[in-house]
Amino acid sequence: MEKILKSKYEGMGFVEALIAIMVVGVSSVVLMQIAARTLQEMIQNETIDTMTQSAVEGATMVQNVAMQEKLTGENTFPNPVGNTNNCYVIDKTGGDQYEVRKDEQGNFISYDLADRSTYKEEAAIDGGAESVFFRIYCIESYDLTSSFAIVKVVVGQTDVAQVPDSSNPNVSITKGYSVKDYTYFTVVNL
Repeated sequence: MEKILKSKYEGMGFVEALIAIMVVGVSSVVLMQIAARTLQEMIQNETIDTMTQSAVEGATMVQNVAMQEKLTGENTFPNPVGNTNNCYVIDKTGGDQYEVRKDEQGNFISYDLADRSTYKEEAAIDGGAESVFFRIYCIESYDLTSSFAIVKVVVGQTDVAQVPDSSNPNVSITKGYSVKDYTYFTVVNL
C-alpha cells in the first residue's frame, strides 16, 4: 500500500510541474503581446513625430513661396479660384528658395487630394520613389481682400496598408497602428 501512495504522489509532482510550466508559458505569451503592442505604439509615435516635423516644415515652405511672389512680383503662388483640384507640390530650388511645381507651359500642376495614387510618388519627401512620406499642399480658401490664404499641409505615408471599411464600402481605413495622413493647417500671408 505504501508503494502505491508513493507513486501517486510522484505522479502528482509531475502534474504540478507541467501546470507550472503551462502557467509560465501563458504568462510569457501575454508579456510578449504587451511588448509587441508597446513597440508598435512606439513606432507609431515616432512616425507621427516625423510627420509633424514635415508638416511644419511644409508650412514654412508655403509661406516662403508666398513671400517670393510679394518680393519679386512674379506669379509664384497659385490662385485656385474656379479650380476643383486645389492641391500642389512645392519643390526646393536651392538654399531657402522653393517653388510650386509647374508644367512645361508654366502652369501650376494641381492634384486631387482624393487621388492618392497619382501624387504620392510625385510629392515624395527627400528620397524620390523610395521615400516613406509625401507632402502636398491644399489651398482651403483664398481671400484677396484680406491678403491671406488658409492652406492645409498633408503629410502621409506612401506605403500604408489600407483595408475596406465594412460599415462604408467607399471608404478605406488604415490597418493596425499605421498613420494614413497628418494634416496641418496654416494661414499664409500673401
